[in-house]
Amino acid sequence: MKPGFFIERPVLSTVLSLLIVIIGIIGLVLLPIEQYPQITPPVVKIGASYPGANATTVSQAVATPIEQELNGTPGMIYMESGSSNSGGLSITVTFDVNTNADLAAVEIQNRVKLAESRLPAEVLQSGITVEKQAPGQLLTIALTSDDPKYDEIYLSNYATINILDVIRRIPGVGRVSNVGSRYYGMQIWVYPDRLASFGLTIKDLQDALKDQNRESAAGELGKQPIVNVDVAMPITAQGRLSTVSQFEDIVVRANNDGSFIRMRDVARVSLEASSYSTESGLNGKYATMLSIYMLPGANAMEVAEEVKEAMVQIKQDFPEGLDYLIPFDMTEYIGESIHEVYKTLFEALALVIIVVFLSLQNWRASIIPIVAVPISLIGTFGFMLAMGFSLNMLTLLGLVLSIGIVVDDAIVVVENVERIMAEKKIGAREATHLAMNQLAGALIATSLVLAAVFVPVSFLDGITGSLYRQFSVTIVVSVLISAVVALTLSPAMCALILRPEEEGKKKNVVFRKINNWLATGNSKYANILMKVISNPRRVLAGFGMVMVFIFVLNKVVPTSFIPQEDQGYFTVELEMPEGTTLERMRTVTDRAIGYVDSLEDVEYVQNVTGSSPRVGTNQGRTTLTVILKSWKERKKGVDEVMRDVQKEFYNYPEIRSFVSRPPVIPGLGSAGGVEMKLQARSDAQWDDLVAAADTFMYYAEKSKLISNVSSSLQSEIPQLYFDVDRDQAMLLGVPMSDIFSTMKAYLGSVYVNDFNMFNRIYKVYIQADQSYRATANDINLFFVKTKTGDMVPLTALGKTSYTTGPGNITRFNMYTSASMQVTPSAGHSSGQVMNEIQRIAKEHLPDNIGVTWSGLSFQEQKASGQTGVVLGLVFLFVFLFLAAFIIAKSNCTNF
Repeated sequence: MKPGFFIERPVLSTVLSLLIVIIGIIGLVLLPIEQYPQITPPVVKIGASYPGANATTVSQAVATPIEQELNGTPGMIYMESGSSNSGGLSITVTFDVNTNADLAAVEIQNRVKLAESRLPAEVLQSGITVEKQAPGQLLTIALTSDDPKYDEIYLSNYATINILDVIRRIPGVGRVSNVGSRYYGMQIWVYPDRLASFGLTIKDLQDALKDQNRESAAGELGKQPIVNVDVAMPITAQGRLSTVSQFEDIVVRANNDGSFIRMRDVARVSLEASSYSTESGLNGKYATMLSIYMLPGANAMEVAEEVKEAMVQIKQDFPEGLDYLIPFDMTEYIGESIHEVYKTLFEALALVIIVVFLSLQNWRASIIPIVAVPISLIGTFGFMLAMGFSLNMLTLLGLVLSIGIVVDDAIVVVENVERIMAEKKIGAREATHLAMNQLAGALIATSLVLAAVFVPVSFLDGITGSLYRQFSVTIVVSVLISAVVALTLSPAMCALILRPEEEGKKKNVVFRKINNWLATGNSKYANILMKVISNPRRVLAGFGMVMVFIFVLNKVVPTSFIPQEDQGYFTVELEMPEGTTLERMRTVTDRAIGYVDSLEDVEYVQNVTGSSPRVGTNQGRTTLTVILKSWKERKKGVDEVMRDVQKEFYNYPEIRSFVSRPPVIPGLGSAGGVEMKLQARSDAQWDDLVAAADTFMYYAEKSKLISNVSSSLQSEIPQLYFDVDRDQAMLLGVPMSDIFSTMKAYLGSVYVNDFNMFNRIYKVYIQADQSYRATANDINLFFVKTKTGDMVPLTALGKTSYTTGPGNITRFNMYTSASMQVTPSAGHSSGQVMNEIQRIAKEHLPDNIGVTWSGLSFQEQKASGQTGVVLGLVFLFVFLFLAAFIIAKSNCTNF
């Protein structure tokens, strides 16, 4: 195609540009809006429960068999498990960012199935959950009431029944979690002494529940084949029980004299919460918190808006006295961030227009690049949609950077046409033909070379490549569209709009000043260029010095994966001594909330008492989420507020506090800072790991590069050890299973079966009543049956003694580990802290204790060392493109 093809076809060039704009507008409307591209590695979470078991038992009996099957799952980069003294197990398997999350979840499900044959029956009865983890929280809905009749149990279940399912059905919502939930459960609170006096055991109660609380299928009258019957009729019968009175009437034993021992005779039955392990609140008052997570690729703004609209509709059916709030809204931060980038984008565009007009000094000439630049930018949105990109911080920053690049193509065309018109005294159309004959190859060459500078960034591996791929490709697409516009629309507009400049016409004073500055600058530049050309050795020496300087700077300047930002909230973890009850923890939590809520810049304080993101469910932990007022309304930044809170909690003698930012990228880690693990490798035992963790924390706290270090390791918490006399048990004919199942039921709660209510299924639990499980002496009231039918207290079959043991056991890649959260001090980067951690480990930790990374720190460590490869590819691509066009231009066949 001849360079002047579009000069003679202005309608075709206009239509082509209009098509680019229309496609771009469609892309702009349909593109999802989010903070960052989808770069969070897929995570699959496995959850299981072994009621009554301690952390060691859960780790050995449940975690180990499952982990052995999960190890080596295709695409897995690491896995972490946490076993707690509440009997809970949580395993998170993190995959490579390029792994399909759905296929990963299916693979995990299949591997868990293989491990089920080696798991305790109680674990299988409770169920094993496998679910994909949503990358980050979008909203929090708080259901509140000032009416005392709506207690925490009512609020929690109202939210579950009437709100949660509606929100789940909204397109783009991935998961909705009822934080600190108090789901209904039928609680059978047993009186152990009464039960023993009737000669009954826990097993008798379980058998009665299983037999009399079950679904019934009674058949049908008139079922075919049959003759001489005109009516078919299904038979119904009482199936599952549903009320407290029905459960109280369950017959545990029928005596020979015709009397009955019913459930009410040996237990108190009540409909209440199935678990009291955690509780949630807002600003010091109880509130049910619904955390809403978004599906990957969904439009955050649209999803949040639809959730808010749905809540407006749901509220119309609220009973009087019920209300809701949305204390946490991530779209506020996303919107503020995107707004700032948009603002920068328009400022850059306005600045370019002003500079173009001042440079070209002709409104006819200026209008051509002013039209060409928006076409290139708008058209990029269409290609972004086609390539599965989103409107995020990086793609918009790419557009900001590309403004200064794409404007050059149109300016080059306009200036060359004006130069030819002035020198050869010819018209615009003829001058445009001559200009395009000179520029067509150069425009293509420069565009491809510019593309070659950014394309290698897309070749980066892992999360780094995913993070910057959209950034680089956005710039490349805008540059290539700019080249197309410069070859089509710009020359057509030049031929139609430009006019030869009148001879002798004097420019205004501003333009004359600018021209004088430009002439002076050009003269000085030409002189410098002549000197450079005449001294090539000095130039090469100077270039070498610059390269050395860059290399030195690369080693000296602190490294970091992504800088921290003020996201408008932070978290505080409160830790009391191990063995603390929820009641004691609640008292301290209320005092802490009172202080934080009184701060001028704080709007909401969410609390989850009895839980921690580092150790899971624990009565001696509280997690506070401190949500600040909008950026315009507050006087202090998040760092200043965090320092105030840390300083205040330092004066609380009964707690340790850990204040941390949220992760920079939602879903990558549990908090900001450096996440690391100490692993007990080779012959290292639990005690070795504890000692290594203490040593590491001692030296880390002394380092100037580290402001705070915390560990999830719970090494020595008070425990009661029950030493079973196995010989005595065998002599009396008491099975070991009866001993442990009785203790587990009375002290740990046992899930028996289900009941129906509100069109839902809830669980039935057995547990000793409160007054029978407060102290070690209460074990005297727990009885089992011997082979002769006599009732024997458990204390006759064993002795109790106080000891210590782990509160939770964490395993990372199948090694017992200690999780560490390290916060860099002011002025130091995460890269410096990671180097400092490796130094401390090398100098002070034994060889059988390993150090590894997780979360964002793992990705940062993995991405290190790729810069040199990328720069090498950039130089290679640029050289090859330039060489190819030089050879083509000179019609040579070889060098």
